[in-house]
Amino acid sequence: MRASSSAALAETIERWNAVLETRASGLDAMASELSGVVDTLDENAALRRALTDPGRSGEDKAALAASVFGQAYSSDVVDLVSGMVRSRWSKDQDLSDAVERVGLETLLAHAEKEGKLDQVTHELFEFAQLLETERDLRVALMSKDASVERRTGLLHNVVDSALSPVSVAVLERRVSSPRYSSLIASIKEVVQHASERMQTLAAVVTAAIPLSDEQIERLERALTARYSTPVRASVVVDPSVVGGIRVAVDGELVDATIATRIERLRRSLAEN
Repeated sequence: MRASSSAALAETIERWNAVLETRASGLDAMASELSGVVDTLDENAALRRALTDPGRSGEDKAALAASVFGQAYSSDVVDLVSGMVRSRWSKDQDLSDAVERVGLETLLAHAEKEGKLDQVTHELFEFAQLLETERDLRVALMSKDASVERRTGLLHNVVDSALSPVSVAVLERRVSSPRYSSLIASIKEVVQHASERMQTLAAVVTAAIPLSDEQIERLERALTARYSTPVRASVVVDPSVVGGIRVAVDGELVDATIATRIERLRRSLAEN
């Protein structure tokens, strides 16, 4: 997003979070409604253009939004969308993308209220790792040759008894919506947003063997001290690492593996 759209999204999320704090329940239903709004906007370019037309007044655009969505959705969601169209958006598609992001934040807020946001973050990370290794499952979940019902049915067969309802809702949206071309990348993006909501940094730790809870906690404490921000570590087991661990925190790679040192030595010898 360009600057004006990014600013509008940030302001929207801040205002919406204030609303969500006052709601004791129903956040999952509102998230579902917001997905419905996004689907309508994605399918109707003329409506998107009308709702983001800089030549129309904010009042006019808000009235249009209320007339389109007022009968189908709750007053909270209609008020939210009516407020969003008053803002300035660089592109009409940015409005759809922003509503999608607000829907995700609503789901994450729901998990947060239930004290399960950390659990959801871990579940989604683990599922992304599963998809990395299970190519057939990944392809089946994103196959355009299969109906939405078939793809979501497969997803529920795989995860319903294993993951929390919020995690399932996040995954179902990404499997069913044509907006997402890469399932793994979109899940990792959710993990990043969840970490931001918890005001933590996400660390991906790759080790040759599984780490104990004590080792993970010790590593998290060390990384927290290094970055002066709480760090939440998720572990990936990769036998090719050959001793030590590889840690990536917020885009920074901290590598202390034997395999990497051997490769550096090999390159050094080759250069000489």
